[in-house]
Amino acid sequence: MKRLLLLGILLVAFANSGISQITITQSDMPQSGDTLRVSTTTDSTGLPTPSMTGAGITWNYSALIPHSQGVDTFLNVSSTPLGYQFYFNNAVLYPNYASTVAQSGVDFPALGGVTITSVINYFKDEASNYESVGYGATINSLPTSVKDDTIDIVYQFPMNYGNKDSCHSSNGVSIATLAYYGTNQYRVNHVDGWGTITTPYGTFSALRVKTLIYLSDSIYVHALSLGFRVPQPEQIEYKWLANGQHVPVLQINETTGIGATRQYIYRDSMRNGLLAVSEINSAVKNLSLYPNPATENTTISYALANSSLVNINVYSVDGRCVSKVFNGDQSTGNHTISVNVSNLQSGIYLLEIESNGTQTVKKLVVVK
Repeated sequence: MKRLLLLGILLVAFANSGISQITITQSDMPQSGDTLRVSTTTDSTGLPTPSMTGAGITWNYSALIPHSQGVDTFLNVSSTPLGYQFYFNNAVLYPNYASTVAQSGVDFPALGGVTITSVINYFKDEASNYESVGYGATINSLPTSVKDDTIDIVYQFPMNYGNKDSCHSSNGVSIATLAYYGTNQYRVNHVDGWGTITTPYGTFSALRVKTLIYLSDSIYVHALSLGFRVPQPEQIEYKWLANGQHVPVLQINETTGIGATRQYIYRDSMRNGLLAVSEINSAVKNLSLYPNPATENTTISYALANSSLVNINVYSVDGRCVSKVFNGDQSTGNHTISVNVSNLQSGIYLLEIESNGTQTVKKLVVVK
């Protein structure tokens, strides 16, 4: 009996030997010169909810279908505009803000005659923390350096399952006699899971970090003698971090409350042809499928900007053509075509319409 018990323990240990908890450190963060391709989508069809977490979890996000794709480029601090570097490339006077890497950011909305454009965010990667220390921007045509009054600690190292931390950060910029703009943020991190995650890019051993962000803006317009505070919706970030990947292999961003949203951003390879073209630049507009999920049949509805030869096919997620739906000339305007899916197994497929040299893709779910 004891031998059988020992054998069972050994078998369990062997079965779990392929998956083990990892540790995330400074070396796993973005490095100067990194150019990392990422895909983005808001389509959650067929994907697990981000609430699933814990120890030894298997997350399967292989059904992610990109709606757009770009490249995260991480810059050498010295290559950024000189006027932005005042705090972030000055280790003698401002050692706490001496950055190791920079990345282009998002412009601020214009307010009270103030424009904040060409934003670059600065980060400091050190043994104990990965920090966001401020930003540089062109403010009303003047290159400006804006440091965080209280630094935002994005991650603390070494990062292991079960770790919890939080920090408050803030910054502000005053533009002569025009206005003041500031932000206050409270970040709460919890490494709440570890296991294996699969995305279209591959399978990785990962730590999962859940981050709550509470953010508010402070604005004062001098000409109006008016100031106000604008609380932002609570933000939740779910990030799966893997050794050597430098950015999350998957990040899910959620906003709560009215107009709640969910966005998926993940490391990916270049998607040519079938997955590369979004409807924005396509000859095909307003593509829809109904019903979707489908059991026996679904109807494709779409509009053509110009008369053209149209080719419609259904592909499996590994790129095999499983159904040739239509091939022929069609005129400008709206079209509908019925598609028989009764011969397809349950699963996720890609319906592609090719017209005038561009491809438009829609996810099709078949259930039996």
